[in-house]
Amino acid sequence: PNDVKMKKLLALLLTTAMTITCLAGCGSKGTTDNTADTAVEESADDSAADTDVEEATEVSDAAAQAIADRKAAAEESGEYEKVVVSFFDWTGAPAGIDRINEELSKHTRETLGLDVELLIIDSAAYSEDIKLMLSSGEQVDLFSTCGPGYMTCVNNEYTMDLEEDGLLDTYGAGIKDIVRSEYLDACRVGGKLYGIPPVKDYAIQTAAICIGTEYLEGASVDLSQYSKDDLGYLKCSWDDIDQIFAAIHEAFPDKIVYSTQDNMLTQGSCVDNVGGDYFGALLDPANSLTVENTYESDTFKEWCERFYRWNQAGYISGDALTDTTGASARIKSGAYMAMMACGKPAYENQISNECGRPMTVFDVGESFMSSSAVSSFPWCMNQNTEDPIAAMQVLEALYTDEVVANLACWGQEGVEYVVNEDTSINWADGVDANTSEYFPNVLWLMPNQYAAHVWEGDPIDVGEQTAEFNDNCPNKSKALGFTWDNSDYAAEFTALQNAYKEYSGQVVYGFIEPEEGIKQLNEALKAAGLDTYMAAKQEALNEWAAENGVQ
Repeated sequence: PNDVKMKKLLALLLTTAMTITCLAGCGSKGTTDNTADTAVEESADDSAADTDVEEATEVSDAAAQAIADRKAAAEESGEYEKVVVSFFDWTGAPAGIDRINEELSKHTRETLGLDVELLIIDSAAYSEDIKLMLSSGEQVDLFSTCGPGYMTCVNNEYTMDLEEDGLLDTYGAGIKDIVRSEYLDACRVGGKLYGIPPVKDYAIQTAAICIGTEYLEGASVDLSQYSKDDLGYLKCSWDDIDQIFAAIHEAFPDKIVYSTQDNMLTQGSCVDNVGGDYFGALLDPANSLTVENTYESDTFKEWCERFYRWNQAGYISGDALTDTTGASARIKSGAYMAMMACGKPAYENQISNECGRPMTVFDVGESFMSSSAVSSFPWCMNQNTEDPIAAMQVLEALYTDEVVANLACWGQEGVEYVVNEDTSINWADGVDANTSEYFPNVLWLMPNQYAAHVWEGDPIDVGEQTAEFNDNCPNKSKALGFTWDNSDYAAEFTALQNAYKEYSGQVVYGFIEPEEGIKQLNEALKAAGLDTYMAAKQEALNEWAAENGVQ
């Protein structure tokens, strides 16, 4: 906020100086209608600039007063008010979480007059746990919607309108300096802003197959045969991946080849889950706004056939239907060798840290930005938070405060990591991905990972590179920014979710023959109201397109 205030003040001073210079250079006898008009315009500009400065000052004063009031209350009571921030990682609450929370609170007591608690939940349990906490009144002030889903949280009335009573403008103004207005607009539902998107790669390089480097070396896979894509990853085909999987399976028969997760469409294809789900999607999103049945598409069939082939070859665990452990956590355990994710700038370091071993990334897909790329999992505020102002100021700090961002992303300097001369970081002595007491490794869901240090080996300007990656994505959905309030179809949505959960696993992970499995799944979805739901989604998309001039 201070930077904004200073910029506006400098603009005012410059405008004033130019006005004085102009008036000094003109005599009264030479004044014409044009110069009179110019003087009026400059006077209006001065007034507008003056108003901007006054408004910025009022915002800064209100935010500072809120902090001062909390500090005074803490001094009187001996106890600081606490804001709870929840998200998931792959293995549950880190061993060092209490230490990190204390370090975080030491800082925020000084800067915000608050204690801050990071409540980190295992990814396998997060969706259900966070919904239970939000519905039961347990304290969670800020939370990531990655897991439960943004629209689910909005429809269940877990979320607060972040612009109500000027909350964002007054107490989170710094967020608007970080997150573009069009990205904020993409998170609006019914015109209201319930979430702030994390600053991340909104574009993805689909179908990034990540394989432990040690397994490739052990199977003598020749990587020199593959060229590299623009991001530096090995470009190959699905036939190539089949051959590689066969090689590592033969070399390491005691390990599972592929660590499954339900991401074959979200990360493995350019099918657009328009409206936030695949119950009606855009199969050609760069060119068409026609909502079609995902589960009757060639793309879905191809994926099911691929998984069936892998399953029959022994590449997939028999526990795939019941094991909810994160894909990278399984690889980290040493029992699995490969997984699929989505590529982006500097991803190889991230996935290697996440998997606890060097990983090689193969690019089998293409660059894509879906309609929900920005709004897929924003950060939200609990509708029932006791102090929205305090929660908003913590949210702003997560986006703008380097100390807060580094503690949340990486842990404690000198304990988890050390800082290099070029400001990148690496493990502290005696620490690695397996022994670190704090290493959530979910940078992509953090509010602003680029406010924190980058890992050694990544470019220092990875934030700028990612922004360019987003801006230059050649395959963007025509529905980018579309959100759909499906609350009028909540019953159908719930029925569709239940049908998908019951019938998809067997066919998605290749346990039954694809043709029969796809037939069963579609019958169940249509019985649950798929056609009605798709028609409503198409109608909403058509209205949005008309309002926004999208054809």
